Amino acid sequence: MPHPYQSLLDEYQIAINHLAPSVPSTIKEEAQSMHDVFLADENAGEEQILDAMGKTGLAEYPHRHAYKELTSSRSDANLNRMVLEHVDESVRKRLEGHLEAGVPLEQIVSSDLFEQEFSPEERYQVEDAILDARDHIKEAAAESFDAKSDAYKAAVAKWEAYRDEVNNKIKELESLEKKDEKWREEIEGKVKRFQEGFLVTERDVELEEVEKEIEYWRGVFGEEI
Repeated sequence: MPHPYQSLLDEYQIAINHLAPSVPSTIKEEAQSMHDVFLADENAGEEQILDAMGKTGLAEYPHRHAYKELTSSRSDANLNRMVLEHVDESVRKRLEGHLEAGVPLEQIVSSDLFEQEFSPEERYQVEDAILDARDHIKEAAAESFDAKSDAYKAAVAKWEAYRDEVNNKIKELESLEKKDEKWREEIEGKVKRFQEGFLVTERDVELEEVEKEIEYWRGVFGEEI
């Protein structure tokens, strides 16, 4: 009998399987252990699982961003090159035109232009080439990346500080719940959405988003209190 929250646990497992290569093994092992305990316990609730996913997300966040920061420029160039080598000449020429104009490959494939300018078969070519290239790049990066380097340690420290700043701002927003009962539920919802940004399966929350929300509510209370 499947777990009552099997789909959520499946998301967690996929995220664990795709952690950045530089994430310490202790983080991955702890995440896998928590996942397996929940999987074996049909009484494990949604909040328990989400709390574990949030714990993993907070721990891996600085490592993921540091890894991306130190490898992204090289990876982007390699991705473009490998994709262009993989597709037919007519497709390559059209892609090159957009890339030379400064449009990132990911932006090309997510645009309406991609569907308008490329046939279904050509879009499949490009998408297949991207998936294949990413696999090769990830393998090569994992083999050559030095997680003990000073540059990596500095990047991790920078992203840890950023993560903590975002978290502190979320707590600051949460503290505003007490200012007026009639706004409490709405602010709680915003806080929960921002907290979910640290789940290992969700889109990252940005500092600017939280700061704007705080500014908005301080304006509301400034007018009414």
